[in-house]
Amino acid sequence: MTTPAERDGHAARSHERLLDATRRLEALRSHAERQPAERRVELERTLDRLRGLRNRALARLEDCRLASGDAWPSMRHQAMAALNELLDGIAEVERRTRRAAA
Repeated sequence: MTTPAERDGHAARSHERLLDATRRLEALRSHAERQPAERRVELERTLDRLRGLRNRALARLEDCRLASGDAWPSMRHQAMAALNELLDGIAEVERRTRRAAA
């Protein structure tokens, strides 16, 4: 059984990670706006997909917050998987963007 402190700690850490992801997405959006049209269209499609992953992670984190005691570990796992998928996707786009700029 998880304690309220454990749940609160997880919620706080997850919220910070989601805020970081949101800031990074905004930076990528700003970067995309300064690109030539053909590159911008590709980046905007990728950012749309990442925004979908962000919405999914947000929903999973909310499901985790609302989960009963027995369901919480499973919901936490799903929420973390969704958040990690989002962060991995952002990191990949950031790597490609840096490579293209070099």
